[in-house]
Amino acid sequence: MARKRKPTIGIALDSGGAMGGAHIGVLLVLAEQGVAPDIVVGSSAGAVIGAFFAAGRLEDFRKLVTDMSFIQSLGYYADPVFPYSGLLAGKRALRFIRSVVGDMRIEDLPIQFVAVATDLLSGETVALDRGPLAEAVLASMAIPGIFKPVVHMDRLLTDGGVSDPLPLDILKACSPDITVACNLHSRMPSRYSAAKRHTLVQAEQEACACEEDLAQGMIERVMGLINPGAIRTGIKPLAETILRKLASPRAGKILDAEYGKALKDYLLQGTQVLGELKPPALFAAKPQNRMNIVEILLSATNIQQYQKNRLMLKYDPPDVLIEPDVVDILALEFTKSAGAIEEGRVKALEAVPEILARVAKRGRTTSR
Repeated sequence: MARKRKPTIGIALDSGGAMGGAHIGVLLVLAEQGVAPDIVVGSSAGAVIGAFFAAGRLEDFRKLVTDMSFIQSLGYYADPVFPYSGLLAGKRALRFIRSVVGDMRIEDLPIQFVAVATDLLSGETVALDRGPLAEAVLASMAIPGIFKPVVHMDRLLTDGGVSDPLPLDILKACSPDITVACNLHSRMPSRYSAAKRHTLVQAEQEACACEEDLAQGMIERVMGLINPGAIRTGIKPLAETILRKLASPRAGKILDAEYGKALKDYLLQGTQVLGELKPPALFAAKPQNRMNIVEILLSATNIQQYQKNRLMLKYDPPDVLIEPDVVDILALEFTKSAGAIEEGRVKALEAVPEILARVAKRGRTTSR
């Protein structure tokens, strides 16, 4: 008698920060419709949501983020450090992940799971399919410039989105019968109108001129201080004061104040350039009309991921593609999680008939 083998379903979850809320809606709908994935591979936000799903904690996480305020979201991941290799240490984020999944190891999960990270030293895409789950997720979500790189499995790892934002290649290496991809970068963002883009460009141009003047003044001052000729010229009044006082009968009673005055005169030389730069000039452009360093980093990452996903989907497409329209949600805008989740649900429901059709077709071909 012929016996059907249930086809395995694998899903690749895209990176994208707060846009990743859409993955929650997608995975919950697939589970409700009886086509829950057997294999989950995720980069960055995709790794976070995929890990919670594989650990059976996705509904708990959904409840947590649905009504999250901005201040609450900061409490889960913001632990600033001296900005050398990153703005945030990542320890708070690691504690939060552990509070959800505990000390589970990837190989012990009931669902096959892979977190995708990038080796910062070799440029390799790293598929983390064993070892501590929380550490693997942190490595996968460590956005460059925002989080410090993560030392894990004898590697220096950063965000999986750097090398493989939509890890279909890693998913296909796991050999599922049906491949599904959830792409969060179906288009470029449209949150900036033409007028807003013009304002941003103008504000940056004005600010750049002012900041360059300030930087140049500081550089000239520092170079003057380390130039031997300038030092000899500048320190001459100090030397003359010392010699004059030493030649005086009162040499033993030289007043420290006189040395201090001569030294102060020296240090104040050349401050005219800096003095002419009035502090208000630095803020000629309103802050809201400029992109800060975090926004620049995240926007650049978003563009890179869009371009990479476009190529991946063109040359190595999945059987079923789900594309929630969440591109205009900023990477750290976790207050919009509820909307992202709902958009994920809507697009997943649209894809369910195609998945069911492929499951039925694949089931027939695997009968024996």
